[in-house]
Amino acid sequence: MSEIRVENIIGENGVDAVQFTKGINATGTLTSTNVSTASSITAGTFFGNGAGLTGVSGGILLRKSFYTIPRQAIGAVQFPNDDTAPQIDEGVEFFSQAYTPSTANCDLYIHCTAACGERNNIADDVGMALFISDQTDALRAVTDWSVHGANLVITHKMPSWGVSEKTFSLRSHKANAINYAADGYYQEKYGASTHASLFTIEEIAT
Repeated sequence: MSEIRVENIIGENGVDAVQFTKGINATGTLTSTNVSTASSITAGTFFGNGAGLTGVSGGILLRKSFYTIPRQAIGAVQFPNDDTAPQIDEGVEFFSQAYTPSTANCDLYIHCTAACGERNNIADDVGMALFISDQTDALRAVTDWSVHGANLVITHKMPSWGVSEKTFSLRSHKANAINYAADGYYQEKYGASTHASLFTIEEIAT
């Protein structure tokens, strides 16, 4: 097969598009400031943070972020014992993370887990609640009744608020140990890094 090699191809008058009826096959990097297609684009990997994406089909994972909830000792403060949503100034904060969605066109799926327990005999019930910085009511709250504590899980879905920063936080109910080892009373055993848990945010296109 013969070859034609040139350094540059320019359309007529330097402004018209160059049309290839049989397609373009590049083994290296094909770089363009703007790509428009009438059918589809197939790629093994897309790079970037998803900012500015439009026309993306719903259900596509745009970004997934992980943050560590470390092992820590905290004070024990309970949420009020009534049927109202925990407030952002109640309990004890043990995790916070600023977050900026990459686009307004997505839903946020938040999943987090933490071991909430007692280092001494202070409570049989423990809980935690998820908050966002512009809202006083908890987004979600979970509790458990156990001898010394429990591994608590929160999963929450919410729409993106746009490309601006807000802060998520977790606050505990009664527990004074987060991600300690559950060996009778919660204790510092088996390593802080192994007992750290994760706060995960997924952006799913809408």
